[in-house]
Amino acid sequence: EVKGVEVIVAGFGRTGTYSLKAALEILGYRPYHFVHPNHAKEWAEWAEGRRDVDEVLELVENDGFNATLENPTADVYLNVLKRNPGAKVVLTVRDTPEKWEESWKVLFETMEVTERPFSLWFPSFYQWIPLFKNLKIIRTRMGVHLGLEPGELTNGWRSKPKGWLAKQYTKHRDHVTSNVPPAQLLVFNVKQGWEPLCKFLEKPVPDVPFPHAKVNDTRSLRRLRKVFIGLAYAWIPVCAATFVSLAIVVRRRLKKSAA
Repeated sequence: EVKGVEVIVAGFGRTGTYSLKAALEILGYRPYHFVHPNHAKEWAEWAEGRRDVDEVLELVENDGFNATLENPTADVYLNVLKRNPGAKVVLTVRDTPEKWEESWKVLFETMEVTERPFSLWFPSFYQWIPLFKNLKIIRTRMGVHLGLEPGELTNGWRSKPKGWLAKQYTKHRDHVTSNVPPAQLLVFNVKQGWEPLCKFLEKPVPDVPFPHAKVNDTRSLRRLRKVFIGLAYAWIPVCAATFVSLAIVVRRRLKKSAA
């Protein structure tokens, strides 16, 4: 039986959504964070205007997810709410818009590496992989509900003055607080822990510490960026060495057969 979405986390990425995902799992929910690989193609088709968002959200619900977090579902939170009018909405926030801006920049300095096309100067293979290609397309729709151009929030900020991203964060926060009934909304900083979240969701407070994820913090993302760059350059010599090894094996076998 498909029950639909019970919790809509409307905050942008880099607002503690990964920690909240872990918290919701402890509370018994099945959270949908960012994009499930099985749905990447459909989300990309939506981003390109070739598929209705309700079709993609139906896939999410039919697969048993009952809580949504992160972009792109945060961008279409009103669509999710329209489909699930009884859902509770959590707006995740950072301490300040400026802190969010710096964190967003770190994320997309990392993701940008996977979005570069192949060139002699940067022999990247990432855009040959369907998942990476689809994720690049999906990211272009982030922030469009705020009146931004496709890709402006994820890459266009590089040509904007400092503080521009912080303003977009504030615009999104105001968008949510203006459109969601106050009784249905919790503005939440993960630093607040279990108490306000469990009270809002009407769940008992777990007998474990509130999770604070470290897998995608600033330090981890900077390490990941170095890994992405290293792999982009490493695959060619690895392939070349493999080719040379195979050539040597084939040559030896030809000599044996000719003997």
